[in-house]
Amino acid sequence: MRTLAAFALVLLFAACQAPSAEMTEAEIAQIEREVMEWGEAWTDAWAAGTPEDRCGATQAFIHPDHVAFLTGGAPHTKAGWFDYCMSTQENWLSYTGRWTDTTVRVLSPDAAIFLARFDATWVRADETVFAFPAGAQLILVERTAAGWGLTLFENSNGPRAEG
Repeated sequence: MRTLAAFALVLLFAACQAPSAEMTEAEIAQIEREVMEWGEAWTDAWAAGTPEDRCGATQAFIHPDHVAFLTGGAPHTKAGWFDYCMSTQENWLSYTGRWTDTTVRVLSPDAAIFLARFDATWVRADETVFAFPAGAQLILVERTAAGWGLTLFENSNGPRAEG
């Protein structure tokens, strides 16, 4: 619970920061476009074939140096992503989903928040379908030498659709 509270405080602090006064509107718009493209590619990576494919594809979006996710009461980096992802994906056959609403808040030339609503359907290996007509992700991305990388995120699935 403390981890979630700390994460919420970090995001609240970050969300309240305005982009640097030295950034032009064109620079802000360019970062918004880049992060939106990153967000589209991130959701597409979740549809990549097998659990191994999905976990490998999504690992490419993790920042190479900074904390990326919290689990088991500890922060973890890109090095631990694949095993963590496989522990959550090993019984999942497929994923389909799409963003239904996205926004980007530029914090600086090197950081932005990607906030998106989504609908998604997961199919387990036993063919049980988990459809979530509403959910949200809040992701802090930071610039890397290769583009943008996820450093913190929160995912929240809405109620599961019946049927």
